[in-house]
Amino acid sequence: MSAVARRYAKALFALAKDGGALQPAAVEIDRLAALAEDPTVGPVLRSPLLTPTRRHELSATVARELDLSDLLRRFLSLLANHHRLGDLPGIRDHFQSLLDAELGRVRITIRSAAALTPRQENDLITIFSTLTGRQVIPTVVTDPDLLGGVLVEADGKVYDGTVRTQLARLAKQLTGTASL
Repeated sequence: MSAVARRYAKALFALAKDGGALQPAAVEIDRLAALAEDPTVGPVLRSPLLTPTRRHELSATVARELDLSDLLRRFLSLLANHHRLGDLPGIRDHFQSLLDAELGRVRITIRSAAALTPRQENDLITIFSTLTGRQVIPTVVTDPDLLGGVLVEADGKVYDGTVRTQLARLAKQLTGTASL
């Protein structure tokens, strides 16, 4: 994520917080970012061939079609004026991080070789809720390349309980070197 996206996200977050509209702004910025990630729309938003007038018209049309709030209409117009429409996904990601911090939440990604049972998933959520002291919002991914075990990414840290890592530790203990 670029420094520019972080700056815009911080500004939008501050304005939305002051206006008591953090959740609605999060929903709207998510919709805008999804539009910017669309393979047919994204390249148009990032195109250097768009004139400032066309970018402004495009942002006004998007704002109208998505029925955006006044705050997001003005924000989208600002992005269009500064040729930053392509930064919407990064802005959304940082805005979401700021919102999560504000609301005491943490997003984690749980990767496992096979689908987890609901009990296993709930146990991991409970463990990471206790570990972080925050509400956990999980994303669960099945990754058959892991062989077995679980890998969890939370709060910028990786907790690796995969079979591959355990085998590598065992090999290192037995031979004094890493072999996997």
